[in-house]
This record gives sequence, structure tokens and C-alpha cells, in this order.
Amino acid sequence: MSADLQEQGTQKCLGASGLGGLSKRYRQLVVGDVGFWSWLRYEVVTSLFGGVPGAGGLLLRKLFYPCLFASCGKGVMFGRHLVLRHPNRIQIGSGVVLADGVTLDAKGTNGEGILLRDGVFIGQGTIVTMADGTITLDERCNIGSLCRIGTFGNTRIGRKALVGAYCYIVGAYHESARTDIPIMDQPNRTKGGAQVGDGCWLGARVTVNDGVQVGHDSIVGAHAVVTKPLPPFSVSAGVPARVIRMRTDEAAASGQEAHDGMEREA
Repeated sequence: MSADLQEQGTQKCLGASGLGGLSKRYRQLVVGDVGFWSWLRYEVVTSLFGGVPGAGGLLLRKLFYPCLFASCGKGVMFGRHLVLRHPNRIQIGSGVVLADGVTLDAKGTNGEGILLRDGVFIGQGTIVTMADGTITLDERCNIGSLCRIGTFGNTRIGRKALVGAYCYIVGAYHESARTDIPIMDQPNRTKGGAQVGDGCWLGARVTVNDGVQVGHDSIVGAHAVVTKPLPPFSVSAGVPARVIRMRTDEAAASGQEAHDGMEREA
């Protein structure tokens, strides 16, 4: 199934002739290769508690949702209408917040799946998805609303990184060499995944392409498209994103001004 997903995509894999084929593919794509009781538990828990509103719903999901995952820490807040795929390949740390409508889709057989470290916040409607590989959201990173983070490789968002709304962090691409068939019918590939370093700040609607690394403590301006690696402490903007200044230069200048001011006061 994992190879089929990379070659054909979810849309084709889900389509099947006959009810039996569709039922089998549903379980493979949605729940994972698990036994009957694990599948039944998934169906019952998500159906009964997934949409319950208010404090009562938060409490019920806090009590019952952790049993769905490979591991789940303490104090996790599960919003309403979460979409969970292959939860047996999802590890959640303590103090994680998943807002309403978040999708966690850990399809595949290779890699570690989705790893949400302690204190991660994922905003409303954000999609974290894969068809293999590993997506790591490191300690206390903050992902805004309606983002999409995907991979076939190894994608990481660093510690205390701040990702604005509507960002698109890509860990895969379609082949497009053939002109006799549509691009959507050509295989998916990966250059290894995208990397956003510790302490970065991505403005709204930033795109980070597959195989690109954003250096730690960098700032990327709104609507930028990152197609090449960016150095640590850089400030970048534009399409494609270009470094416009370095935060280290600003810090040095600020420190020099403070030093000069102290000397004048003395």
C-alpha cells in the first residue's frame, strides 16, 4: 500500500471495485494494518466523542482518545472533529494542543510516522500528512491555522518555531517529465523532506519546498517561497525567497549602540 500511495496517490488507492475491496482499502488508508478490535475501537471512539462540544467533549476526548495512538503524554487537549489516519503511527507528547478540525495522517509503513513533542500547538484546520517517512514537530513549536505539512521523507519543524497561518511545507513533489499523461498520473517523489530550524518564524502563506532547509532562528516574510537553503539568523522575503539581511548584524549594531550609550553616560 505504501508503494501504491507514492506511485498513484490516495485518490486512486481509495477507489476500488466492489464493496469488499473498498472496505479493505478504507481500513488500510484510514486505520492502518491493525486487528479487528483496534479498528472497532477507532470507529467507536471517534464516532461517539469526536464531535461532542464544550468542556464535556474536551474531557471525554482527553479520557478516551489517548488509547488510539502509539503513545500519548499527559494534559493533551483534543479539539472537535479531528481527522486521524493511522493513529498507531502517531506519538504525542505532554501538553500538546490540537485545535478543532486538525488532520493527522500518518499513512505508510516506513519511517516513524508523526511525532508531536511536548508542548506543540497545532491551529484550527491544519493538515499534517504523509504517505511514508517521518514528520517531527519539535518541543513547543506553534503551527498556525490552515497550514499543510506533508512528506514522503523526513520533515521537521524545530523547537519553538513559529509558523504563521496558511503556510505550506512540502516534503514531496510530482514527476513531470512525461508530456503524454497528466502530471497527477505521474509518480510522487521526494528530495528528503523540508527542514525548518529551531526558533524560526515563518510569516503567513510561506511555502517551503521539498529538500530545503531553513536555518535556525531565521525569519521568512509573508508569502515567500523558499526554494533554496537559508542560513541561520537570516531574514528573507520574496518569490523566490532571498536573504535581505542578517539578524546577527542587527544584534551587533544594537550591541554597539548600547555600548556607545553607556560610554557617553559614563
